[in-house]
Amino acid sequence: MYSLILLFVIILTSVFLLFRYFISIMQKAKKNQKNPYFVEVVIDKKYLFSFLSFIVLTVILYLGLGRPDLLQPQLLQKELELSYIKGSNGKVATEENEKLLLLYRKLKKTLAKRPGDILGYSLLVKTCLTLNKYSEARLAQEKVLFLKKSTSNMDDYALLMDTYLIAAGGRFSIEASQMLKKIRNKYPLNENTQFFVALEHLERKKYQAAVEVYKKLQSRSILKIEKLILLENKLKNIGYSN
Repeated sequence: MYSLILLFVIILTSVFLLFRYFISIMQKAKKNQKNPYFVEVVIDKKYLFSFLSFIVLTVILYLGLGRPDLLQPQLLQKELELSYIKGSNGKVATEENEKLLLLYRKLKKTLAKRPGDILGYSLLVKTCLTLNKYSEARLAQEKVLFLKKSTSNMDDYALLMDTYLIAAGGRFSIEASQMLKKIRNKYPLNENTQFFVALEHLERKKYQAAVEVYKKLQSRSILKIEKLILLENKLKNIGYSN
């Protein structure tokens, strides 16, 4: 699909440049010749070079910088997290969470001495989520997967994807898409995988594809109800109704 869009852009711009090129030739011919209807088409190397350069640069930008993201932009995780933090008050009820804050500080000190403690990092993820330290929760879950390596399971990946989304205010980042690609290779039929696929479709404005995934998940009735409701609400925001 994206290749077709790229081809369309190149063709459209090429036609425009060629039109401008021939108009300039006709204007020169009318000035230099007595017969205004006679046009001697001569290839101008400068125009030809500009035309070819445009096509090459368009292809390089598309393939090198964006690919689909150039046409349907997704942002980096840190950019989305920064926007989300600025948009929220960022306050934590420290009085109510005094015990959790104490646990959080102890965990940080312990993990500094024991960087390979998987259970410690897992506990840090839950603690950070409770304290609304979403970015730190994401980093902690990334550490869990790094330490577990090949023993990581779908639950570990799903929690990481959840932290990506929560930390980004519900947006689907480039890093989330990269992680989803790995998950799809390992667990292509898992209901959580399909849930995140639907969210990625929504981020990329592939609304019909998102609806189709949602209908499959709804008919199978195996996805957790809260996730199904979340997906349904996001679809309602774009005008979908059962």
